[in-house]
This record gives sequence, C-alpha cells and structure tokens, in this order.
Amino acid sequence: MPGNSVAPDGNAATARLVCRTCEEYRHGEAAANAERDWSRATDCRVLLRHHQDSADCVAPEPR
Repeated sequence: MPGNSVAPDGNAATARLVCRTCEEYRHGEAAANAERDWSRATDCRVLLRHHQDSADCVAPEPR
C-alpha cells in the first residue's frame, strides 16, 4: 500500500498542489518586475510569504 507521499498513479513527484493566491502574487511580482516597479515587486514577495505562513495557503513552500 502506498504511503501518504505517493500519488494515486504510484509516482511520488507527480502530485503537486497549486495555490491560486500564491500564483496571483507570483504573477503580480513578474508584472511589476517587467514594469520596473521594484517597490510593488517587493510588496508581492512580502505578501506571498505572509500568505504562505498563514493557514489559508494550501501549498506552502519550504524555506
């Protein structure tokens, strides 16, 4: 019987949760960088970290 870290298809690395809010912050940071708005890019990174530290994030990334 597979463990908790194994996807239903038997491969460990194929199941990845995606958090919509995290993706929005990453997209916002990329857009701000493209516009050379460094302050807004920093804000997006900070908001992303705060979100990932909260209980609202479904896929927090390890640091």
